[in-house]
Amino acid sequence: MENTQHVSRWRFAVKSASLHLLVSLVLAGLAALLVFEVWYPFPYAELTGGLDLYKLVVSVDIVCGPLLTLILASPKKKMRERVVDFSLIGAIQLAALIYGLYSVSLARPVAAAFERDRINIVTATEIDKADLAKAKDGFKTLPWFGIERVGVREAANVDEGNESLSLSLTGIEPSMRPNWWLPDGPAEREKIRRVMKPLSELAAARNMSEADIVKSAKVSASGKPLFFLPLTSGRTKDWVVIMDENADFVGYAPIDGFMTKKAAETKTLGGGGKKQGREKPAAAGTKSSKNRGAGGQKP
Repeated sequence: MENTQHVSRWRFAVKSASLHLLVSLVLAGLAALLVFEVWYPFPYAELTGGLDLYKLVVSVDIVCGPLLTLILASPKKKMRERVVDFSLIGAIQLAALIYGLYSVSLARPVAAAFERDRINIVTATEIDKADLAKAKDGFKTLPWFGIERVGVREAANVDEGNESLSLSLTGIEPSMRPNWWLPDGPAEREKIRRVMKPLSELAAARNMSEADIVKSAKVSASGKPLFFLPLTSGRTKDWVVIMDENADFVGYAPIDGFMTKKAAETKTLGGGGKKQGREKPAAAGTKSSKNRGAGGQKP
């Protein structure tokens, strides 16, 4: 008799936990829509680690709720006791999910900043709130829906340049300072057009065809020329953003966009061009030594 009651109890608990698991999966799906369609659209989850954060939050939430139900559910309990148990479990699970999503939101990407020779993805956690107060109108608050394209200004004077260098050495790049941001407009697009490289150069450097890169980036074939710049973040520097002639983003691919000088020279020689003489090294501190194009090396 006791064994029958024991089996009956576990059947009831497993049935209740399974129902709870189904509800948890539905909530996880809704959370995924918020995370990957609003805060971390492709490819920003891969670039910033949003996918790992979501997996951690959801896995804990999905496991804990049904597990507690499996432990506490019993057919011997009165309906009122069951309601209290399930309400407490649901409240704990919902609170954990909300806190987890809040943590995920704090690390969301907020800006795609053009910085010298690359597009750098900046997250909310990388920005000092004190810099927001000093930013231009339009940049005093961080976006919650979508990512804003911005430019980055030059240092106003020598003192600011020295201060900027010190901050960069601590990991705070100019693109992470809202008070250095510039609106995305014709002037900024022209700066990008001056340094973006033809997609053919990337294909040659990586021993790939342009068609393979276009397919990897999921870009619709239009017959128009395509260009690229390295796409970086605090987590990785091994992506490129594909752009059209207007410097609009049209696709992304997990390919290292930084080409060494040696690779660029090999491409030139392999293309049937004349052998180039050795280039004189730029003097330290000159503009050419500071500003590298997309063919420059990783920092």
